[in-house]
Amino acid sequence: MTRNEHIVIRSARTADEQAIAVLGVLDGGRRIPDGSVMVAEVDGRIRAAVGSNGAVISDPFWPSAELVSMLRVHIEPEPANRAAGLFARRPALRVAAGV
Repeated sequence: MTRNEHIVIRSARTADEQAIAVLGVLDGGRRIPDGSVMVAEVDGRIRAAVGSNGAVISDPFWPSAELVSMLRVHIEPEPANRAAGLFARRPALRVAAGV
């Protein structure tokens, strides 16, 4: 990336579905971001997307590692994943406390 590029990090919109699908095909068609999706636009074109389901896609013809890092800062895990992580620790605390 150069210093002259205009980068926008934002939530995906319904109008972005086709651009995200095309990006997914370019990236190899593995997993498409789902749930809460954030996109990185460079000069008006979506170059990377990250979903709360953990899926990441990016333009393989564009240096996008930094964009993905920026997106990961803004994405939150799905509530089910977050809750599972919290509840998984509680039994261990009960055992340690002798309850």
